[in-house]
Amino acid sequence: MDTNSSKVKLEIRGLTKKFSATEGVADINLQVYEHELLTLLGPSGCGKTTILRAIGGFNKIDAGSILLDGQEVQNLPPEKRPTGMVFQSYNLWPHMTIYENMAFGLKLRKTPKKEMDAQIADMLALVKMSGCEKKYPGQLSGGQQQRVAIARALVLKPAVLLLDEPFSALDAKIRAQMREELKRIQREAGLTVIFVTHDQEEAMAISDRIAVMKQGCIEQLGHPTEIYDDPHSRFVAEFIGEMNFVEQNGQTLAVRPEDVALQPAAGQGMARVESIMPLGHYTQIVLRGADSTRLKVFVPREQAAQYTLGQGADYTFLRQKVLESA
Repeated sequence: MDTNSSKVKLEIRGLTKKFSATEGVADINLQVYEHELLTLLGPSGCGKTTILRAIGGFNKIDAGSILLDGQEVQNLPPEKRPTGMVFQSYNLWPHMTIYENMAFGLKLRKTPKKEMDAQIADMLALVKMSGCEKKYPGQLSGGQQQRVAIARALVLKPAVLLLDEPFSALDAKIRAQMREELKRIQREAGLTVIFVTHDQEEAMAISDRIAVMKQGCIEQLGHPTEIYDDPHSRFVAEFIGEMNFVEQNGQTLAVRPEDVALQPAAGQGMARVESIMPLGHYTQIVLRGADSTRLKVFVPREQAAQYTLGQGADYTFLRQKVLESA
């Protein structure tokens, strides 16, 4: 999406929330645009969920402001904020039917029955769960329960949908399907979404922009391809995708495995083939140089057939990034 021409939906200014001297976030500044899916990505303990819960009102912040559509909301309780939050554990009430789970918030708003029925039906259709109104959560699969949890949040028409690692409890195949579904739902409903995950592949697949976090700070913010192709630090380069780090002429070069051109050695070779690992449509070859440095290379399966363990190989870098000294 073109953020230059988009309206700012959510703005965070100087957000600070500390649990201890080393835990929490400090002076976070961030803008999220209307209809954008922005992902907070980072390892456990980096502060991404702290920010998400602060936006939703579940963490009382120490300093800063949170503006939704230009209005400050940091002092409002969760139920008074125009946000909807979906948790990793679904948080569906097991003793209530799907209809009752979805109707709970609407009843608190005193929504008329006929209007409530229509809204619930619309949201279940959006997440492809029509007809499950009379079922209980325990009768649904994990993926189905997560769809219902998203529908329950959406039925309240939140200005921003907050998702806290919503797919981490699902198996790999269902996770991939749910990513595709989330993008479809976001597009069809015109949602603004903030998504928290530690899975860089997931972030790359669904995000309009990614904020990579480290130790309570945003290390880099940008479009997925920008962060992948132009990491600003070794931390980002290591965290997003596979990366080789090569010391050359006093500099550290960051080189993606797919940016290494490999050919059989013309003589002794620059390196030896240490391992060959088929990974579906491509093969990973690991080289070991004379100085014991290791280099990971991704090649098409057909090309990999030219190589055997211990064979000499030469290589060149098609693209590289010179990393700044720490």
